[in-house]
Amino acid sequence: MIKDYGIMLLLAFAGFAVLGLSLFKSMDQDFVKYQKQYYAQLGAGDFSVEIRQVNVKTPNGNMIDRCQSCHVGASNPDAVGFEEPLAAHPVIVPGMEKDLHNFAEIGCMVCHDGNGRALKKADAHGEFHDWPAPLLVGKQAQANCNRCHAMEGGSLAGAEEYEKGRDLFLEKACWGCHTIAGISTSSQAPELTDAGGKFNFEYLVESIVEPAANQANTKMPKFDWIHDEATVEALAIYLKGQQKERLRSEESAPIGYVKPVSDVARIESPSVEAGRALFAGVAYEGSIARGGCINCHAFKNGEGDSVGGNVGPELTYTIRARGRQYVRDHIVNSRVHVADSIMPTFKDYNAAELDSLIMFLSTLGFERQASAGQQLFENYCVSCHGEKLDGRGPVSAMLDPLPRDLTRHQFVASYEERFKTSIKDGVKGTAMPPWKDILTDDQIDALLGYIESKSADASDQFVRMQVTLPKPGDVDRFKSRGKDVVVEAGDPARGYDVFQRHCTSCHGKLANGKGPNAYFLVHPLPRNLLNKEFMNQPYVTDQRLYESILLGVAGTGMPHHDDRLSDQSILDIIAFIRANTTEGTE
Repeated sequence: MIKDYGIMLLLAFAGFAVLGLSLFKSMDQDFVKYQKQYYAQLGAGDFSVEIRQVNVKTPNGNMIDRCQSCHVGASNPDAVGFEEPLAAHPVIVPGMEKDLHNFAEIGCMVCHDGNGRALKKADAHGEFHDWPAPLLVGKQAQANCNRCHAMEGGSLAGAEEYEKGRDLFLEKACWGCHTIAGISTSSQAPELTDAGGKFNFEYLVESIVEPAANQANTKMPKFDWIHDEATVEALAIYLKGQQKERLRSEESAPIGYVKPVSDVARIESPSVEAGRALFAGVAYEGSIARGGCINCHAFKNGEGDSVGGNVGPELTYTIRARGRQYVRDHIVNSRVHVADSIMPTFKDYNAAELDSLIMFLSTLGFERQASAGQQLFENYCVSCHGEKLDGRGPVSAMLDPLPRDLTRHQFVASYEERFKTSIKDGVKGTAMPPWKDILTDDQIDALLGYIESKSADASDQFVRMQVTLPKPGDVDRFKSRGKDVVVEAGDPARGYDVFQRHCTSCHGKLANGKGPNAYFLVHPLPRNLLNKEFMNQPYVTDQRLYESILLGVAGTGMPHHDDRLSDQSILDIIAFIRANTTEGTE
């Protein structure tokens, strides 16, 4: 019995020791030291140290905010000039003597995020792995003005960076790909209506500067302006402000609700100047217009220098090459012409805005007085095909299909006449425009001569075999059980089965050129066989398809199949392809 009392006494002493240590540690926490320093600087002789907690009501319950346990002088004007974290919070609205925000009621997290329950600095600031809302400092906190204030339109004093980001979202043409409810409607990229609720500020900055950092297969380009830190920061502040959970509603916004509107500015009367403003994404008649083509596309100015982005094709000659109706349709929906285009769908433009853009593009047309093949190539071709003629020009990365690699001498030597046709008439279903209305026959011949001189390889004289497309009733190349077989008309159903067995690793199960091995192949990548614009060109004949499947395509990753596919199987594959690309099919 005595022994049991001894154990109980020992446990009691241990408990008191733990309690005492806990009390000692609690009195040694940072907030205790800060409050003692704060009251000492105020000259207060009688004070009590306490955990200061603000409970902010949100749609999902109370937000616990203990930040002012350390930032003890945040709402006290007498603490102006104190060192952090004891100082009074600077006035948020410029020119105001007294801040309209009562931090004793709203706390700090509403504006600055962080982890309001914590009392240690690193924890309270959210400086640990996977905390979704690390501390927003300085101008970054303007993102959260949107939590309480109506920021969809108009202006709010003290939120200049947020509003700059809102304008940049339009100017930089982000709206063309991304939806923000009430602001834009495009569905070609992830929706950003709740971007700030899902991602922290650093993630948003990183996604703008290095799009592939968080999504390896992204189609978002790296724009030229990403090196401007002020632009990136303002955009990230605006995106961080896009949060579905807010501390206001249509009925209770602190400064009155402004319903989001899709039309920031509408052009009702077409003009060259209106088109110029739309193209540049700048203010027109005092209001930001929805444009920003210049972020992706360049054009040559009067001196022949390129002005604009390196994401999409240069547009200096696009009206002369393509015609007004083609360009107009392409702006509304680029996939009408190029099946795999990443250009946004600008279906929300009205007729006057489309006319204005066409009018502006029609004013472009720098003329290069040149006859030498290299000079012509550098002026008209280098942005897509590259200085080395390898199909890796400045804008090539975002084109699908990629521009042709003109250094492949086997391809150039095999299809010289087709090359000339491609330059004159363009290649439908791709970014290659027709040049027949811009270049003379002599200039086209000079270009061909230059390309051939750069791709020639005397050590490998490539000669293309001649084969003939079999007709129903012809004898198949392959025999069955040692006997001749007569081919019949191709059958799409049989062709589908053969295609799935032999072609999908490169061309994909859907025949769209996106098979699992496609992006491991040498440029050019596999053809999208669903591209109707390309497949229905007059020179993409069944004969050409037969040659390509049987013999392969010189200078590309397309292998020959003469040793594994019968004539009947090839005709069946061609029938399957045609069934999917015949004009009028869906």
